Amino acid sequence: MNLTDRDILRLRRAMSSAGTPEFFASFRRLLRARMPFATFILIRFDPGKAPVMLDAWFVSKRLPSAALTEYLENTYPFDPFFQFRDLPAGGGLYRLPEIAPDRFFSSEYYLEYYRKTGLCDEVGLLAPLPTGGRAHLSLSRFEETGPYRRREIQCLKHHAPLLLELLAQHVTAVSPQVAVAPPAAAPSIADLIQVYAGDTLHVHLTRREAEIAALVLQGHSNGSAALSLNIARETCKVHRRNLYRKLEISSQRDLFGLLKHLL
Repeated sequence: MNLTDRDILRLRRAMSSAGTPEFFASFRRLLRARMPFATFILIRFDPGKAPVMLDAWFVSKRLPSAALTEYLENTYPFDPFFQFRDLPAGGGLYRLPEIAPDRFFSSEYYLEYYRKTGLCDEVGLLAPLPTGGRAHLSLSRFEETGPYRRREIQCLKHHAPLLLELLAQHVTAVSPQVAVAPPAAAPSIADLIQVYAGDTLHVHLTRREAEIAALVLQGHSNGSAALSLNIARETCKVHRRNLYRKLEISSQRDLFGLLKHLL
């Protein structure tokens, strides 16, 4: 985990270029000297808004451009990095399995979108910004490279405080925003589901059924959803059965197909 002379030189270049167009390439070279990755994507998350992509690099342009467009316009609410709320004050570095819901890897989002990109593993830096938003740097790998190794994750985590500070400084400089607070009136996913079911499908869903629908779509099992809602697992199962019966569906796949446009 010790830095070589070349690592230090790359780090100095990244530090001196923060807030300039040269930073993104310098930061990528700094990290890629230690480990291979296939995508390097810098995104800004702000409360109540869709993500904003600030920069992106793909090895050999293998990631379909439509996949990134689909993410930014439609599928981002399913992204565990976008959903993640337990971020410490200094930010953090996480592998996708660390923060994903327990059934994420069998969810329709993962099967129908994420896996089809050819990616098999992802590491993300999440850095809090002074305005209340978060800077997100995503590093992903394709299946032929395989998942990140333990020593690679240990290296990243060891240097994470410095990397997070650099990331926050750069994003604050290149995309300054006025301070924002989470909009109190912004509807939740459960709100959208409940209104759509009533107004369009002419189906009355209880608040709890709509909340469970939202959690199931994000990749939560009955147990995980019950924990999130502070209810018993058996109670959650009853609500889910009632939800499926009212919507005349029989699977998570059906639920995803029916409601994904709301998310």
